Order: sequence, then structure tokens, then C-alpha cells
Amino acid sequence: MKVQRDGQIDVNLSLKLPVTIVEYAQDHLQDKANVKRLNNQLSEIMTQDAEKIIRTLQQSGCDAFGIGRHLIAYYPAVWKRVNWEKEYPNVRIHPQVTVTIVGNGILN
Repeated sequence: MKVQRDGQIDVNLSLKLPVTIVEYAQDHLQDKANVKRLNNQLSEIMTQDAEKIIRTLQQSGCDAFGIGRHLIAYYPAVWKRVNWEKEYPNVRIHPQVTVTIVGNGILN
């Protein structure tokens, strides 16, 4: 979390997801280039999904990530001067989801 000089609050959320892919034999997940490509594609898709979910949470006034609690603990002066219910929807939350394929299986 970072509070800018103008009072704008920026939050970087990082999530690492180890996944197991169930594949068809023709997907060739033994090829490291394909695994890297899929990791990147899935990371991008999941990051976009996270952005949509965060927007919905903010519009609903739901601080599910505890950003307000973090603000109270580390930026008490900022917390005292903001109306959190009004400010929370304006917080810039930047999610970054990193997917790593850790295993795969074969479907016949």
C-alpha cells in the first residue's frame, strides 16, 4: 500500500496460484514453451477477472482484503482524515495474478 502526496491510495495485490492442468494428449504440456505460454495466458485472464471482482467489491463497499485495517495500522494520520466509506471506492487496487502450472494429467 502506498499513500500518494495528494492522498490517493494505491494498493498492489499479488496472488500466486499453483495449478494442475488436466489435458488432452494433443495439448503437449511436456513442452516447456507451451507451459510458459499457458502460464502467461492464464495469469492474464485471472488478473482481468480479479480486476472485475475488485471493482464489484469496491462498488458494494466490501473491503474483503482488509485494506482499511492496513491503513489504520500503517497510516493512522491518513485514516483519521478520510471518510473510508466514501474513499474506499476510489482506492486504486492493482491485482497481479501469477499462475504456475505445477502438474498435469491425461484424459483419454
